[in-house]
Amino acid sequence: MRIFATLAIAAAMGSTPVFAQECDPRFVENTQTVTVGNVEIGANQVSRTNFGVRVVNEGSGACSAQVRFSRINGTAISTGLSYSLRSESSILEILPDEAATGTSQSDLFIAGIPGGENGRAVPFLLSVPTEWGIEAGFYSEQVQMSLLDETGQVIDTLIVTINVDVPPSASLRIVGATGSEGVARVNLGNITPRDIALSDPFGIRVWSSSSYLVSFASENNGNLRHDNGSDLIPYELRMDERLVNLSGSGEFVFPDKTSSLGRVHRLRVRAGPAVGRAGDYSDRVTVTVTAV
Repeated sequence: MRIFATLAIAAAMGSTPVFAQECDPRFVENTQTVTVGNVEIGANQVSRTNFGVRVVNEGSGACSAQVRFSRINGTAISTGLSYSLRSESSILEILPDEAATGTSQSDLFIAGIPGGENGRAVPFLLSVPTEWGIEAGFYSEQVQMSLLDETGQVIDTLIVTINVDVPPSASLRIVGATGSEGVARVNLGNITPRDIALSDPFGIRVWSSSSYLVSFASENNGNLRHDNGSDLIPYELRMDERLVNLSGSGEFVFPDKTSSLGRVHRLRVRAGPAVGRAGDYSDRVTVTVTAV
């Protein structure tokens, strides 16, 4: 005889209450590009740009969080170019990689994160030292911006692309000769039929962020002209022992940028022996440096 037993199993499916988080901060965007434009190069020069990153609370209550910057895979923007970040009065440390532990200088506390679509813009200032010694070119780096909750857990990330366009730029200063308002005076002394007149050593100091060209233009095509007439005495100008063509295209190209101290090119003027009408003779030579 077989005995059959039937067991009825019943289950009731109920709904589990879902509670909304009070604080659920997120970045509004996933990526952001910051471009440093209108870069000027010079002694103690710093190029700056402001930008903001929006943070929103997707929860329903009061909310705060921290943000942190770190290099992606430990890469830096470039040798010879650095930058710094700050938010209002806080100077921010950029961590060497995403796995690095945050510090009091790297983590920025953000209070009062609102809800809504736009959230709150957190202000930042990017500063790039652009002093002489920097090399012209386009620089770009991506850094990771992490959003941390109250427990220190990363809950969202944003990639910030930093672009810096350093232009070719050059400047010069005459050294070893007296003058004012950009005009230096070189005195050769007396020119006689028997003696060579030489200037004291002087030169130009050039700063450039790229290769550069130095050009010379003489009002009298390489001649000293009598102040009260048309009498001429030829002379020669040498730069770094090379003769400058003052009657044509006197140009010299240098293929490298300079250091922060610049590069000095030595100049020397020579005239005579010569026979001419007594009096004062002069010429004006314009020296121009152009970044190329």
